[in-house]
Amino acid sequence: MKYKIETERENLFDVSIVIAMRVRVEGEVVFEELAKTFKKAVAVHEILNSKIVIEDNGEAFYVDCEKPMSSFKESSLSFEELINANEGIRFRVEEGEYIRGFLSPDGLVFLMHHMGGDGKSLLYFIETFMSIYAGEEVKKVAFENLLVSALPKDSELSHLYKSFVKYWNKRWAKQKRVFTFADMDNSYKEFWHAHKTKNVVDVYTKDELKEILAKSKEAGCTLTSYLVALWIKDMPYKADVGFAVDGRITSNRSMGNFATGIHIDYKYNSKLSVAENAVKINKLMKKKLSDPKAKYIALNFIGSIDPSLIDSMSLEAAGTYHTRVTGLFADIMDYGPNVKKKDLSISNLLKSDIRTEFGKVRISDIAFVPPVVSYGKNIIGIITVNDTMIVTHHTMEETNDKT
Repeated sequence: MKYKIETERENLFDVSIVIAMRVRVEGEVVFEELAKTFKKAVAVHEILNSKIVIEDNGEAFYVDCEKPMSSFKESSLSFEELINANEGIRFRVEEGEYIRGFLSPDGLVFLMHHMGGDGKSLLYFIETFMSIYAGEEVKKVAFENLLVSALPKDSELSHLYKSFVKYWNKRWAKQKRVFTFADMDNSYKEFWHAHKTKNVVDVYTKDELKEILAKSKEAGCTLTSYLVALWIKDMPYKADVGFAVDGRITSNRSMGNFATGIHIDYKYNSKLSVAENAVKINKLMKKKLSDPKAKYIALNFIGSIDPSLIDSMSLEAAGTYHTRVTGLFADIMDYGPNVKKKDLSISNLLKSDIRTEFGKVRISDIAFVPPVVSYGKNIIGIITVNDTMIVTHHTMEETNDKT
């Protein structure tokens, strides 16, 4: 296998790019059997049996990996403690390490590098994992790589954006440098000795979820729009809100990074009710989502820029590389360390589309924590399982250790 990395390139050098899920299960589980199950589940998904190589010209590819490094361990740490303990330890994607699984006091915990897939991908892996644990036969799942050429034709970049891409690629060509995994190691080391993340988990019970769903339905808007209205209610300025969007072209259930995104700017109107504000937010979101150019612009753009320039943007954000060109580019892309980040970055996996019953074991709920990406400051993950909605707020904090 050899798959070129294009639309997901911005995730390769980002130092905070791990998706986390905590799965609570009912029924007896045995660590030794879970560890065997994990190894079998990894073998099912083609992408998890790959590694990443960066070639001399800066292009990167997924290629076959005979002994992938993904692992499953037993831990006494809580969900948040596992996130903190692992966030500064770089995933060895060049050796096929995409997932770290744990049996913890909080349940089953899975940490996945975004190069291994998006939020839905991790759900599909969990379904594979639980199916195998229940003794079921599962089929191999081929990797479906998302390239610019596979995106809808009516989503291609406008002439203005194509000129923008050409301009920056030309500027970068004059000083181009290809970054390596050693640069990645240095970036992780420099960044994480002075940072850590904080995670707050809010649980909406069946009755609480039913109530807020009724309010959003009565208003004629989505649940996400209603929640956004509540969250920005007290912001005295126009909020910049980003939304992760499933960019799958087909209804495949393979693991891969299909995430795209849109964003809206909205100033909460205190003269209107929460519901009325939510309706306005919903209209802005629908307008962006119904426009293929707006929906896929991030993927088209990332896939068209010189890949090593994309890498430099992430290193600029981490504070470990700088030139005038890369600094300006990072600022334009909201990756610069001193630019205003998105006020909210929301990833809603909606009602999970995986099974919850697996023989004698049942998934009771799932918590989903998206990574604190370089352009966001308050990252919100939402998922509903078995009529329980869990919302996580993931933020980055500086530590006192800056030496």
